Amino acid sequence: MALEDQVTQRAETRLSFFLQQQVVQKAKLAFLRFMALLKNASLYPPAHPFLLGSAEQLLVSLEELFSDRNEASFHFVSGELFFGALSVQIEEVFSQGIEEFVQRDIGGFTYRKGLERQEIIALAYLLQKAPGAASGDLREQIQGAGITHVTVLPVPPRRDRKNRAGDGTERSARELYQDGIETVKDLIQSAQHGKMPNTRQVQMLVQGMADSIMGNRDALLGLTTLKLYDEYTFAHSVNVSILSLAMGTYLSFDRPQVASLGVAGLLHDIGKVNVPVEIINKPDGLADAEWDIVKRHPVEGARILSGMPGITRLAMVAAFDHHRQYDLKGYPHQSPGAQPLPHPYSRIVAIADAYDAITSARVYFRMITPPYEAVRLLLTKRGTIFDPVLVKAFVNMVGIFPIGTLLRLTTGEIALVVRQTRDLLRPSVLLLTTFDGTETEEVSLLETRSGAYGRSAVATIAPQDANIDLVRYFQ
Repeated sequence: MALEDQVTQRAETRLSFFLQQQVVQKAKLAFLRFMALLKNASLYPPAHPFLLGSAEQLLVSLEELFSDRNEASFHFVSGELFFGALSVQIEEVFSQGIEEFVQRDIGGFTYRKGLERQEIIALAYLLQKAPGAASGDLREQIQGAGITHVTVLPVPPRRDRKNRAGDGTERSARELYQDGIETVKDLIQSAQHGKMPNTRQVQMLVQGMADSIMGNRDALLGLTTLKLYDEYTFAHSVNVSILSLAMGTYLSFDRPQVASLGVAGLLHDIGKVNVPVEIINKPDGLADAEWDIVKRHPVEGARILSGMPGITRLAMVAAFDHHRQYDLKGYPHQSPGAQPLPHPYSRIVAIADAYDAITSARVYFRMITPPYEAVRLLLTKRGTIFDPVLVKAFVNMVGIFPIGTLLRLTTGEIALVVRQTRDLLRPSVLLLTTFDGTETEEVSLLETRSGAYGRSAVATIAPQDANIDLVRYFQ
């Protein structure tokens, strides 16, 4: 493919990426305005200026969404908001509101062109006046109120937190992770012996991990905190894939885009099969000649992937691009004028690659950097090595204390981070009664007592120091 065609394709992909993000932001604003309208409906009469203003603002947001579609559908799934197939990230307080809708068997709303202000206001009052009404009753009331441009959607079946293999059996997050380790081993062995790697095995693995991430991001993300020193090379590729998949979901990529990004993350370092193992595992600094060999692995990776049937072009691009840096001062270096910015996939993989490497022990660097320090290092390199917007999104996704981190609290308790909240320093945690890992209950560090936080994190604890097997918590 000619360079001009490659540049054009990359530009079109980046444009699609940013347009998609604009749609997500418009959908988020519309949802927040809908929630504000519900709040005002509980406080003011129908003709109050505040209520009328809220309804007008919501209509403006919906009209923007109607500019290229005839209807706008918002779905509530497992406490999360989706606009069509796009995930919309919202604050935890609104997730609680979504759960309240789901408890009433309300799985979302579809708004259609032609919607008028009075219909919106009537819907808000119906939702407020019948807080215990199920969706069936609400549908009858909506029809009776003459609301013709809004449909209440049923609650979809909850997505299982496990994944199904090709034979229909369920696979846990732990099994998927171990499958990933074995798949990477097979890939490397095949490439080292000049054999064709099993592309179908890669695709099935990544699809399973993508399903897991999109259904329950926490379980697989938690397993990336298990730093397997003896199998770093294999675990690193799996971790980068999982972190990339999670970023794709966080950024509201659709399912094919998420899966493609996961393949790119899994195969980003495949070119290292042609780097001598004594260089890869050298505990001391590399000589210039050795470093030159290492810097060839992006080109070698793209070459290997170009010969693998079924591997997308974007996986090859990510393998080639992921060390080029946001400021284009990385490697492989290209002649001036022929260096478009790395593809968004490459920039995501670069962040995931660096984060996992920083927080892992390797042959040449035994010390594990705490996650909060890794986050600080990423932030200091935004705008130079890393895309500043994507770094911020990554930090918001993983938090200062990532899922799977063990914390010592101000109360003296030991706790395991199980999900993030709107405050990066105050995740939800599972309290462990003793160092044997016996669990008690899940609490949020956002909880207050008499106006003050009841618990705060004071230190992180290495699982091996606490003799706690974290795998049991992320099945």
